[in-house]
Amino acid sequence: MEIERTRATETAAAAFEAHGIGEADARLTAGVLVSADARGKHSHGLLRLPRFVRGIEAGNVDPDGEIEVTADGGAAATLDGGSRLGPVVASEATVAAMERADEHGVGCVGVHDANHLGMLGYYTDELRRAGYVGIGLTNTEPAMPPHGGSEAILGTNPIAIGLPTDPPFNLDMSTAAIARGTVERRRAAGEALPEGVALDADGEPTTDPAAALDGTILPFGGAKGSGLAIAVEVLAGGLVGAAMGREVTGTYHTEEPCTKGDLFVAIDPAAMGVPDFDDRASAFLDRLRSSGIATGAEGVRVPGERSVARDRSASTVEIDADLWERVQSLSGDR
Repeated sequence: MEIERTRATETAAAAFEAHGIGEADARLTAGVLVSADARGKHSHGLLRLPRFVRGIEAGNVDPDGEIEVTADGGAAATLDGGSRLGPVVASEATVAAMERADEHGVGCVGVHDANHLGMLGYYTDELRRAGYVGIGLTNTEPAMPPHGGSEAILGTNPIAIGLPTDPPFNLDMSTAAIARGTVERRRAAGEALPEGVALDADGEPTTDPAAALDGTILPFGGAKGSGLAIAVEVLAGGLVGAAMGREVTGTYHTEEPCTKGDLFVAIDPAAMGVPDFDDRASAFLDRLRSSGIATGAEGVRVPGERSVARDRSASTVEIDADLWERVQSLSGDR
């Protein structure tokens, strides 16, 4: 069903406020979730709100937690998120990365002790819109085996990269063959999974979403996706003093404390000695878009081009009717 975007944001914010979150944090987090729905990334939209609420009810979110700098190396820093809502801490971390990039040419900010941040590409989009090259990494609780394995040890560990270009380039990808939120949506809709994206609890290939949720999701591209997931695990987890592998909790099962980490990098293109970077990169993207089209394809797409445009123009968002009823219930708006 189509819901007015303003109403969706206000209702989601009211749900957070009804569970003890301050107005500013509630509105920011609601905006991040609704932005994901506007971009068609429903696995990280309002679908996540009930999980956020369960984490709050379990005491794993501190509405008044203090965000502190625990390490300051000039261009690099680490933040303790004070167990605040993930989007609040991630937004502060991206601002800190930009401030450090202004001073040093590059800013690298790690985060530990913060909750799930929602759609990672939201933050790299903010960085690129401000004129920086933005890179974001985060690790999640175990859902995937390493290549050749059958035991869930790695998170689905997304990577996002934003470029200050026109058309906008904002890559936001999981290292998994399918997002766990998408598996949830397919289970709810009674839809099968594609072949080759999941194993059941016995390590056998499955297209049953329920069996996949009891088993494991596979990395995309075999060893390549597995290798990237391992790198993100170490960079977003180990490098910032957060958990890795089986020690990561609370990103999906939010009844447990959230122990994952995040890493945000902002690069000032001018500091690289290329003052016309934006124009050169934009011209390259235009060349890509105007290149030959494969048979049966709609055309060459730049990552994020359509989803960012939808987000900027959308006055309504599509939300499953049952989910919307639940969001209203959590907000007290029935």
